[in-house]
Amino acid sequence: MSQPDLSSANPPGVLRSKPKTSIYTMLLLLALLALLLGCLFLYLEINQYGGFGAVKGKVSSLIPPVTHVIDSLV
Repeated sequence: MSQPDLSSANPPGVLRSKPKTSIYTMLLLLALLALLLGCLFLYLEINQYGGFGAVKGKVSSLIPPVTHVIDSLV
């Protein structure tokens, strides 16, 4: 007994159309575009401050830590 040919699974004369682009595909493309734009704007923002690695050394806070409240509780 011979095996059926895989190309004969679809009978001749039956046309199969390509699936149409759904709303979910468009939303996926929109999300990809938003991510790429976000990465671009982040890169431009970092370049305004001197690029990657511009801040070296210890970064101190402008507001000193509040230690007198802790000292009064002890």
